[in-house]
Amino acid sequence: MSSINNFREVLYIFAPFIIVCYFLLLSIFNTDMKGIIYLIGLLVSCISTIFIGNGIVGKFNNKDKEALCNIITINHISEFSNIPISLTVYCFTLAYLTFTMLSLTPTFIIRAMIPILFLIVLIVMDILWISGKKCFGIEQISVAVGLSTLFGLGWGYIINSINNKGLQYYTSEDNTCTMPKRRMFKVNRLYKNKNKDDVDKLYGKK
Repeated sequence: MSSINNFREVLYIFAPFIIVCYFLLLSIFNTDMKGIIYLIGLLVSCISTIFIGNGIVGKFNNKDKEALCNIITINHISEFSNIPISLTVYCFTLAYLTFTMLSLTPTFIIRAMIPILFLIVLIVMDILWISGKKCFGIEQISVAVGLSTLFGLGWGYIINSINNKGLQYYTSEDNTCTMPKRRMFKVNRLYKNKNKDDVDKLYGKK
């Protein structure tokens, strides 16, 4: 039972990295720039949210804070951010995908709702986890959710205003079947010296 709990704890901690890697790998496999555009916006959001959040709220000091809250450090500085980074990743991703989804037709919106619902569940679970472990307080959580959501919507607006379908994560054209403009046909020519029996054999006639 303890091993299952440990695995779940590790999964909670590294879930944001898994999500980012998923978007990047998907972009590599599809040979497009969508994952790179998402990563750029996410980095800007995280850096800005940490900078602004550290100025708005102070550190959450709680004697009951568990060691898992500080498992990830930068240069051995455990509390480089006063707000939860995991929530910043989730909320930015949710807001960004939701904004790009608004231009879809109803059919595509239904299909795009699966990752949206998944992210909502992740956000709720993460809030419960960091609250239960006494990692952050309600003030730090609210700032992280608010700022990252605004950055996600803003980044979605910027990418949408560029009007380049190749940069938007969701487009109605993603699953549209198209016919190639150029098609090549190969014709097997029969030489004049072929007799009728050879021609019949070629086409499987008896």
